[in-house]
Order: sequence, then C-alpha cells, then structure tokens
Amino acid sequence: MNTAMLLRPKAMITYLYGDTSAADGLVQMIESGFTAVPVINRDGYYLGVVSERDFLFCILDDGSVDALKKDNLRVSDLASVTRFEPVSIDADFDILSRRIISQNFVPVIDSRGMFSGIVTRQDIIKLGIDKINSYESKL
Repeated sequence: MNTAMLLRPKAMITYLYGDTSAADGLVQMIESGFTAVPVINRDGYYLGVVSERDFLFCILDDGSVDALKKDNLRVSDLASVTRFEPVSIDADFDILSRRIISQNFVPVIDSRGMFSGIVTRQDIIKLGIDKINSYESKL
C-alpha cells in the first residue's frame, strides 16, 4: 500500500496561499475550523504548514495582536516545513505511518514538489480498523 491510496486531494481540503496576509490567513484558518493548514504558493508548490501556534508565537514575540496586521507579514513567513515534512505521493506505508505518529496530518507532494493533498491520522486509524475487522471476519 502506498500514500496515494489514502490521499485526500488538494481540491477537497483547506489550504492557504503563502502570499496571503497573516491577518487574512488567520481569519481563513479560523473559519475553516482547523488548527493547522498546508501552505502552498500560487504555482502549487508546498511551502509548509501554518498553525495556531505559529500565529500565537508571532503575537507573543511582538507583544501585540497588531503584529499580524503588518503589511509585509505573509502566511509563508509563519509556515513551518520542518514540523510538517511532506512525503512523496509514492511513499510506502512505513514512512507515512512514522510521520503520522507525531502530527494530525501528513502533507503529500508529487515528484516535482507540487502539493497533492494530505493523509490524516483519522485515515490511518480507519484503515487499521478495517484491516482488523476484515481479519476477524475470516476467523
């Protein structure tokens, strides 16, 4: 089994563009109901993930909510690729399962670095439950 079989495609998930202002990005993320979302550029390349934590640290570092309103502060300035390292679309299940242990979702990119979508922890757990149920039904 590979990552592509569990992929939630880009068209079906929430993401932000890196050139979105930080203030607008926070509003969009809050409206989506998610606490972290992938960030891509306008060409579709993966830039990282921005989370509530990133917005909060920005505010705390500046000492004011106005930090997010600075004209030049963009979502890409806050996004982290190191906390949400992507996997390749053809990554095997072992690589995917190791990443999902420490994060709620894993970003997926194609061979060109283009953002393809995500695999969620929920998807992995559901797969495990289905496998267990299938195994038990054979007993």
